[in-house]
Amino acid sequence: MPVYHQMGHDSTNLLKVNELNEFKGAILSPLNLPEAKMAAMIADNTREGFELIFDPQLYYPRTQREKLRTWPYFPQDVETADYTSQAWWNSLCSSLAQIVERLGVNSVCSPAIIPRAFSNEYIDLTCNITGTLQDCVRTSGINVLQTLVVNLSDLASYTNTMSIASIITKKTPRQIYLVLQNNSYPRRELSEPEELKGAMALINTLEENGNQVIVSHSSSDIILWKEAGAYGAATGKYFNLRRFTPSRWDDREEGGGGQEAYWFEESLLAFLRASDVTRIERANLISQTSSNNAFATEINACLQSGDPWLSLSWKFYLYWFQNIEQRLDSKSVTSLSILEQADRSWEILEDPAKRIYLEERQNDGSWIRQWLRAITEYKTAW
Repeated sequence: MPVYHQMGHDSTNLLKVNELNEFKGAILSPLNLPEAKMAAMIADNTREGFELIFDPQLYYPRTQREKLRTWPYFPQDVETADYTSQAWWNSLCSSLAQIVERLGVNSVCSPAIIPRAFSNEYIDLTCNITGTLQDCVRTSGINVLQTLVVNLSDLASYTNTMSIASIITKKTPRQIYLVLQNNSYPRRELSEPEELKGAMALINTLEENGNQVIVSHSSSDIILWKEAGAYGAATGKYFNLRRFTPSRWDDREEGGGGQEAYWFEESLLAFLRASDVTRIERANLISQTSSNNAFATEINACLQSGDPWLSLSWKFYLYWFQNIEQRLDSKSVTSLSILEQADRSWEILEDPAKRIYLEERQNDGSWIRQWLRAITEYKTAW
């Protein structure tokens, strides 16, 4: 199960951090770079085995965000276009194919626009668009991933989940770029068990029918997607790149969901502010995984000196992300064992005799039990 960088504002420098060389590739975003700069970045990161995947980012085409409208494939009639018209999509795919061939990327995600309703007709349309783009790039050998956007809340219904899976699996098996749209806050973990069960059931069904699923905008929930059998997962340094929410597309500068340094602690499966790292250390709850993290020593030095460590916190988290995938893949740990350990750690923190109060009130581990439920129940109709 490879992991991918979810590229955002000023993320290019992370692609060459030696300690993060287990990332298989990157999901490229035209939101953040115009074509010329994207081409230069690609040329600078072309190396054997490193996969560059272009995501057209047309989810909200009416947005004024960043550099998207400067790209030649961006449609000029977004205000009046009929997004259900196959002819309209044929033209867009043809233009997109020319761009990705010129860039020389390995793969491209099929373009997808967020609909008013995530109907079966919409899912079927995304399949047809993928087929069109495959035809357009066939001679170039560029791989096409089908972008599948689903509303996470819709997956709380087993019927809806299986209906989506049925439409997708009628087609020739493909690589799927799964985008789970939700409205959670950046540092609040997904916590609705029925929705999580639906997402896991969808991933599992698609994989068992020969598809390869890459889950976009992931965070520590990688342990759920891995348990469900997902082929890959993508994450980013900014907290707003670990969630696909409508608020990300507000017409304002992207700022990473708040420029605060956080330590990701596996023993709690939680993001901790600086003062809480000290509290957790005193409680002897810093995991061996965190202590062994390639960036732990530098961060600890910064915590002692008071120096800033924002960029180190991004690297610390990304290092954990690649590391947990490897350990889960090798079965040296299991998703269930990690969650059960986290559950025990939160129980220690909740002990009234210890009186350990974390800085953020809602950082309380309440999602752990919901994740345990999802893992143990997702294969059973609910």
